[in-house]
Amino acid sequence: MRGLHWFRNDLRLKDNRALGDLFQAVDEWCGLFVLEPRLIDVPSVSQKRLSFLFECLEDLSDDLDKVRNRLVIVEGPTETEIPRLMHKLSASVLSFNEGTTPFARSRDQSVVCSVKKAGHRVLKRRDHVIFAATDIRSSKGSAYSVYTPYRNAWWKKYSQSDHSDLAPSKRPSPIADLGSVSTPQLLINLKRHLDKPAFQGGHQAAHDRLNQFLNKSVAHYHQNRDRPDLDGTSRLSMHLRFGTISVRECFKQAMEATHADPSYESGVQQWLDELIWREFYNAILEENPRVLQGNYRQEYDYLNWRNNPKDFSAWCEGRTGFPIVDAGIRQLLSTGWMHNRIRMIVASFLTKDLLTDWKLGERFFFEHLVDGDPASNNGGWQWAASTGTNAQPYFRIFNPWKQSERWDPKGDYIRRWVTELRGVPVSHLHSPTSVSQLTSDYPTPIVDHASRRTAALMEYRKARERNPEAQQGV
Repeated sequence: MRGLHWFRNDLRLKDNRALGDLFQAVDEWCGLFVLEPRLIDVPSVSQKRLSFLFECLEDLSDDLDKVRNRLVIVEGPTETEIPRLMHKLSASVLSFNEGTTPFARSRDQSVVCSVKKAGHRVLKRRDHVIFAATDIRSSKGSAYSVYTPYRNAWWKKYSQSDHSDLAPSKRPSPIADLGSVSTPQLLINLKRHLDKPAFQGGHQAAHDRLNQFLNKSVAHYHQNRDRPDLDGTSRLSMHLRFGTISVRECFKQAMEATHADPSYESGVQQWLDELIWREFYNAILEENPRVLQGNYRQEYDYLNWRNNPKDFSAWCEGRTGFPIVDAGIRQLLSTGWMHNRIRMIVASFLTKDLLTDWKLGERFFFEHLVDGDPASNNGGWQWAASTGTNAQPYFRIFNPWKQSERWDPKGDYIRRWVTELRGVPVSHLHSPTSVSQLTSDYPTPIVDHASRRTAALMEYRKARERNPEAQQGV
């Protein structure tokens, strides 16, 4: 019996749930990746993310070569290409790991229907998170909307679960007659025109980065994770996004590091909490697909966004006159990645200081982030805008000058990305009046933070007053 594994956001051979199921069910197999039109034809697709993806696919292909197998890449709609290829290769089983987004769920269902209609079997699993939304429930059987009780329930579930090695007991033989299946010319052409990614893709790169983090940075993660001037975070977000390493492996190795050296415990625990935030945002999206289109907290549907095009353009270009904000945007534009603390500062500035709809910022991030994940991106933006679940309270507004002084005290991060300010003394980098006086090629602040903070508070209060449920504390 022959089978295909449809790789998506699980670009690895190790600890892959659906792939493991396939190995137990068939005698021959090969890997499949579908180059869907929406992956490359949509204008908002991040070119840096595509470049990273292709590097991950090359690494996966190399890993398959080592076991004398192949990664088959086809171009076109999955609903038609997968049944066509299964028929061509006489494959009777398809395996894949499920998606969370509304599009992925709809697409997956269409593929399942078309494959089953052809008389074939489908094996699907949940792999990109440890627990699905339906796995973590309150005592009333409902989903959680606040992180802390979710986290507590998550850890309880984790402690009661089996975490033994999921390595398959057998590996089927490769499908022998794949000679007539070739790599699409479109993929070859795309790779020629994409720049080399700033981050190395593939399972080995993810494994090396995790080891480097757990051998060094994690010991002080709880102290340094908010410092963009330090290499204090794991930088595994893009690898988790494409599944070049499993979140289960991250938990396993992190907890082993704590057992080996108890001094790592605080850093490891803080890092694992961040991974549980990822699970939480995936659960929120799974339970509430509507969050991709609007506010989780619907009282803020009444919020009067200003959406000033000139302000938004300055923000998108990293020319706001607020050094910490501009440094973050320029880091994103240059590398496709932004430090998490800076993401919060940048998002708060757009939504609170500029009173610009978070959906514009969310879209901009997704267009540029290598680790662009719909659930985490949406969750983070709605947190910053105070419109989401477990959100930043609307009356807590980041002061970009104080955030800059606290988290980039020597100005190293700012100077790295805002080249005009490399000669400016640190004492002036965190001041709203000094920077533009010391250099002529850097813009003056486009707004006054104090006055914009007052305006934002007023608009948020008005929105709540227009909503009866908000007034009742619902």
